[in-house]
Amino acid sequence: MATPQMNPEIRSLHHRVTARRTHQDPTLPGMHHHSKVTQAGSTAHFEVSYLTSLGQQGVALAQAILQNCERDFSTLQQVFGGITPQRMPFTVQITADNSGASHSSCMGTDISVGGKTDGNTDFTRSLLVAEADEVFMANFGHGWDCGASTGEGLSRVLANDIYKGVEPADFVSSDVWLNTKPRPNFVDHTDPTDTSYPSIGCSVLFLNWLRFQLKYDWAAIVKAGGATLGATYKHLTGKTTGWKDFEAVINAKFPVGQPTQLGTDNPFPV
Repeated sequence: MATPQMNPEIRSLHHRVTARRTHQDPTLPGMHHHSKVTQAGSTAHFEVSYLTSLGQQGVALAQAILQNCERDFSTLQQVFGGITPQRMPFTVQITADNSGASHSSCMGTDISVGGKTDGNTDFTRSLLVAEADEVFMANFGHGWDCGASTGEGLSRVLANDIYKGVEPADFVSSDVWLNTKPRPNFVDHTDPTDTSYPSIGCSVLFLNWLRFQLKYDWAAIVKAGGATLGATYKHLTGKTTGWKDFEAVINAKFPVGQPTQLGTDNPFPV
């Protein structure tokens, strides 16, 4: 009996995503059939290919990723206690999509990066970091769920710290939460999705507040992870007043009801 062959025109869906504000679907298209892509190269922890139809744009983006991916892997490894995730290597595919990046699951090392997503080369690199660090989270544990607001927040702040200031406006989440009235408490309550910009905005601001205002390093923050960001704060400080303390700083700098357009997810220190 013949083995069924995969239709090269059909792509699977990826359920863990880093997508722009205007992307409404909780999924993104996954990997292309191997007949559609060109292998660009490999490193110790990455195999990189691009959709052949991208031509020179695909070549350039693939080479840019290959140049920095091991350096970025080492940075993430230090943040996550020196672990090497399971299911290595990362299989990275640069596609013609324009909505961001994705992988099949929190443990999934099959990463699709949209080669036509707005932004420069470093933003493309940062999208890969945002997906790769979710795999580190899944292997590390400590409450970091890449499918929830806590994990999506951590995913983005780590990528944005490695590649500072490169995200297009449609990927900035902080002002979405700041302009919500009233501002929901996603410090004590974790939102079970990775695509809601209000909860992502609260999470990235809280995590950047821990890092750049309170001066805890990323390794300490990651190690202190819990079911909520409030639990992370308690593990770091011994206090149960994470939301109250954070809200006081935020409201003093960004009063409720005053329109805010930051253009960044990291306004700290304030």
